[in-house]
Amino acid sequence: MSYGLSFATIASVVVYTYLNYKDLIVGQFKTSQHEKPDIHMKLMHKYKEAPEWWYGALFLLMFILSLVTVLAYPTEFTWWAFLIAIAFSTVMALPIGIIQATTNLQIGLNVITEFIMGYMQPGKPLALMMFKTYGFITASSALGFVGDLKFGHYMKIPPRTMFAAQVVATTLSCFVQIAVLNFALNNIEDVCELTQKQRFSCPGGRVFFSASVIWGLLGPQRMFSPGQIYSALLFFFPAGALATVILHYSSKKIRPLRFAMTPLIFGGGQAIPPASPLNFLTWGIVGFIFQKYIKTRHFRWWSRLNYLTAVGLDTGLAISTLTIFFIFTINKIDAPQWWGNTVIATTMDTQNTAIQSPVPVGQTFGPKSW
Repeated sequence: MSYGLSFATIASVVVYTYLNYKDLIVGQFKTSQHEKPDIHMKLMHKYKEAPEWWYGALFLLMFILSLVTVLAYPTEFTWWAFLIAIAFSTVMALPIGIIQATTNLQIGLNVITEFIMGYMQPGKPLALMMFKTYGFITASSALGFVGDLKFGHYMKIPPRTMFAAQVVATTLSCFVQIAVLNFALNNIEDVCELTQKQRFSCPGGRVFFSASVIWGLLGPQRMFSPGQIYSALLFFFPAGALATVILHYSSKKIRPLRFAMTPLIFGGGQAIPPASPLNFLTWGIVGFIFQKYIKTRHFRWWSRLNYLTAVGLDTGLAISTLTIFFIFTINKIDAPQWWGNTVIATTMDTQNTAIQSPVPVGQTFGPKSW
């Protein structure tokens, strides 16, 4: 179901962007260099702009390093597949960016990149993971970069300072993340095991690995092509596109439907797995309280303090995570036990009791031969 919704989401994103923003996109490309500056742009004119050749040189350097990585190591990732990954992420960054700017939800390209690469180079899981990284993470990082530039624009931070800060921070993070990863793998007992007592069970890594087997080793043609066990999921592509068209024209007659977005409807459940309904319910409750109840009943408070509250919650989460890790986890001290952090251990997902029909010994799930 998660894969099917991803198929519908990608189709709906493309169709939704075309139906609602094609004129705006074309007009923006034509007038972007000539439109009248607003107050923010006027204030930013006192700073030197980051030259375009800086971006071009950075792209060329990273492009060459990527090609070296792809071709110099036994990745089985061909140069033409790498070019397709870069082109795909570049094209899809615009529609995904529009959806994120409107809803704060970034539609992932992970499943569609796996789908494409699985057909292009079947039986090569490592190449598939690299295509997924270059085709998905490239667009995601680009949108993060654009978001930071927008933030710097409104906060009147010099463009050259923003560029330097981004490049330096990104470069440092490469080494920091590898160091943290190696530390975790070498020092956390039973890391990535389902029985790890601090829950360092690596759910994201497990999904990434499982995807490389499903899409890379087995290949989508054995699972989704006509006549295969999950071929019906391909109908989610036209279903996503058709639902978007129907909702678009229905909203012209039924006004409340203008707030409904098929990319948001289909893409809302993309985090499952590894997220659980508990994550979504918490998100929904907090969103309803602040974005509906308080906004309607106490608009003055909402308009002045809602953003600061959101930042405070994010900051509090980060600080509490670090505090719990360095005080309790790393010192092997049990944290205070209460319902809020013990109830999760009683769920069927955690106890692995949600399977209704265990596979008998000697038999397998699915077809006997692929």
